[in-house]
Amino acid sequence: MFKFEQQQNRVKLSGRLNFETVADLLNKSPIRFDEPEIQVDLSEITRFNSASLALLLDWLKKSQQKGCQIKYHNAPDQLLAIAHAYGIEQELPLTSA
Repeated sequence: MFKFEQQQNRVKLSGRLNFETVADLLNKSPIRFDEPEIQVDLSEITRFNSASLALLLDWLKKSQQKGCQIKYHNAPDQLLAIAHAYGIEQELPLTSA
Protein backbone atom coordinates (compact mmCIF):
# COMPACT_ATOMS: atom_id res chain seq x y z
CA MET A 1 0.00 0.00 0.00
CA PHE A 2 1.16 3.53 -0.77
CA LYS A 3 0.33 6.69 1.16
CA PHE A 4 0.80 10.37 0.28
CA GLU A 5 0.31 13.14 2.84
CA GLN A 6 0.93 16.87 2.50
CA GLN A 7 0.60 19.37 5.31
CA GLN A 8 1.61 22.84 4.17
CA ASN A 9 5.24 22.53 3.02
CA ARG A 10 5.80 18.97 4.32
CA VAL A 11 5.14 15.91 2.17
CA LYS A 12 5.37 12.37 3.55
CA LEU A 13 5.49 9.35 1.26
CA SER A 14 5.20 5.82 2.62
CA GLY A 15 4.97 2.36 1.10
CA ARG A 16 6.05 1.17 -2.34
CA LEU A 17 6.93 3.82 -4.87
CA ASN A 18 6.82 1.64 -7.99
CA PHE A 19 5.53 1.84 -11.57
CA GLU A 20 1.88 1.60 -10.53
CA THR A 21 1.95 4.18 -7.74
CA VAL A 22 4.18 6.53 -9.73
CA ALA A 23 1.73 6.46 -12.65
CA ASP A 24 -1.08 7.45 -10.29
CA LEU A 25 0.99 10.26 -8.77
CA LEU A 26 2.01 11.60 -12.19
CA ASN A 27 -1.58 11.56 -13.44
CA LYS A 28 -3.12 13.09 -10.32
CA SER A 29 -0.18 15.33 -9.36
CA PRO A 30 -1.33 15.57 -5.73
CA ILE A 31 1.59 17.68 -4.53
CA ARG A 32 0.79 21.37 -4.07
CA PHE A 33 3.58 23.78 -4.85
CA ASP A 34 2.02 26.72 -3.00
CA GLU A 35 4.84 27.19 -0.49
CA PRO A 36 8.29 28.73 -1.13
CA GLU A 37 9.91 25.43 -0.16
CA ILE A 38 8.62 21.84 -0.07
CA GLN A 39 10.24 19.21 2.15
CA VAL A 40 9.61 15.62 0.99
CA ASP A 41 10.30 12.85 3.51
CA LEU A 42 11.25 9.57 1.82
CA SER A 43 12.12 7.65 5.01
CA GLU A 44 9.07 5.36 4.88
CA ILE A 45 9.37 4.31 1.24
CA THR A 46 9.92 0.56 1.13
CA ARG A 47 10.73 0.13 -2.56
CA PHE A 48 12.14 2.35 -5.29
CA ASN A 49 12.82 1.86 -8.99
CA SER A 50 13.58 4.00 -12.02
CA ALA A 51 9.95 5.17 -12.16
CA SER A 52 10.43 6.62 -8.67
CA LEU A 53 13.33 8.65 -9.95
CA ALA A 54 11.21 9.92 -12.85
CA LEU A 55 8.58 11.10 -10.36
CA LEU A 56 11.12 12.99 -8.25
CA LEU A 57 12.53 14.62 -11.38
CA ASP A 58 9.02 15.57 -12.51
CA TRP A 59 8.27 17.16 -9.14
CA LEU A 60 11.60 19.00 -9.28
CA LYS A 61 10.71 20.42 -12.71
CA LYS A 62 7.20 21.41 -11.59
CA SER A 63 8.52 23.07 -8.44
CA GLN A 64 10.99 25.11 -10.50
CA GLN A 65 8.19 26.19 -12.86
CA LYS A 66 6.16 27.36 -9.83
CA GLY A 67 9.13 29.21 -8.28
CA CYS A 68 9.26 26.76 -5.40
CA GLN A 69 12.27 24.89 -4.03
CA ILE A 70 11.87 21.16 -3.34
CA LYS A 71 14.13 19.01 -1.17
CA TYR A 72 14.03 15.24 -0.73
CA HIS A 73 15.06 14.03 2.72
CA ASN A 74 15.98 10.62 4.13
CA ALA A 75 16.57 9.04 0.73
CA PRO A 76 17.31 5.33 1.13
CA ASP A 77 20.59 3.97 -0.20
CA GLN A 78 18.66 2.14 -2.94
CA LEU A 79 17.38 5.43 -4.37
CA LEU A 80 20.79 7.08 -4.11
CA ALA A 81 22.30 4.13 -5.99
CA ILE A 82 19.71 4.42 -8.77
CA ALA A 83 20.31 8.18 -9.07
CA HIS A 84 24.05 7.54 -9.23
CA ALA A 85 23.63 4.82 -11.88
CA TYR A 86 21.69 7.29 -14.07
CA GLY A 87 24.25 10.02 -13.37
CA ILE A 88 21.69 12.47 -11.98
CA GLU A 89 22.52 12.49 -8.27
CA GLN A 90 23.81 16.05 -8.61
CA GLU A 91 20.55 17.32 -10.15
CA LEU A 92 18.27 15.96 -7.44
CA PRO A 93 18.27 17.69 -4.05
CA LEU A 94 18.61 14.38 -2.10
CA THR A 95 19.82 13.87 1.43
CA SER A 96 20.43 10.36 2.75
CA ALA A 97 18.79 8.68 5.70
